[in-house]
Amino acid sequence: MPDIDNPYGTFARYSADLSLFLLVADCGQLSRAAELAGLSQPRLSQRMKSLEEALSRVLLRRERRGVTLTAAGQELRAALSPHLAEAAAGFARFQRPAGRRTVVIETDLAFAGLRFLPVFPSLCAAFPGLGISLLTRQMPEADPGPDVDLMIRMEPRRDESPGECCLFPERVLAVCSPGFLAAHPGLASPGQLKDLPLIELTATGSPPWFTWSSWLAGLGPGTRGSGDRLSFNSYDHVIQAAEKGLGVALGWRGLIDSRLETGALVPALPAELESPRGYMLRMLARQPGDELRAVYDWIRRAFGGAGLSPRG
Repeated sequence: MPDIDNPYGTFARYSADLSLFLLVADCGQLSRAAELAGLSQPRLSQRMKSLEEALSRVLLRRERRGVTLTAAGQELRAALSPHLAEAAAGFARFQRPAGRRTVVIETDLAFAGLRFLPVFPSLCAAFPGLGISLLTRQMPEADPGPDVDLMIRMEPRRDESPGECCLFPERVLAVCSPGFLAAHPGLASPGQLKDLPLIELTATGSPPWFTWSSWLAGLGPGTRGSGDRLSFNSYDHVIQAAEKGLGVALGWRGLIDSRLETGALVPALPAELESPRGYMLRMLARQPGDELRAVYDWIRRAFGGAGLSPRG
């Protein structure tokens, strides 16, 4: 049967390298991705080159400070990321022995995709006898129900307690691609955004994070953008659109730091706002066991130091 009629057979040939490609895309660095995958950096680099040759597409730009995605790489990541992440979590649940203790973590899509998934293999490796599941929603409920053990959610910041801490505060700046900034030189004040395309994350109701309206209002009365608005229902797509040079996006410190470090994104303005909110980590059980406390402490330590890259 031809490959076009046998998508499972076709996918099987590339599945391992596609998973590694997503890990590289999330990390923005071959060295970090190789460490998480348990491979040497030269071996991982060779597998990425082999994948590109097999697909006849250039997926990665190899730069001095890391790697960025080409347009083809961004397209492939957008097509695969949500589905492979869900498949990996489902397979982990299937592998779990009957009766094995499970810790369920719920968070939003942006935090999961940009910060948590790159360190998730290290978290699982730290607790080999424990099942760990990750549930994601665009806007998790404050009270998710009895099945969720740990919640990571954008909320008003509170003082640290034995079962709650702030992983990092909400600090937001306007970001764009280097090419977009070069095409619009001299950006220095929010008022200059009024005729530029602004990329935003769609959300129902009043989301517990900065929107373009609230961010611009926080910079001063009468400050607003009036140019085109490009809306996406995934923050990952917002960032990809900004990297492609389609406009200016809001960038959350702690989520896009790797993009700023590699130069895939640059600040469009010097202004940066911090809110009283932050990504709060909470234990939901009233009497958490030792295993749950250990997972909570691992995550707290991994993201300790607001805005720093997590340590595996």
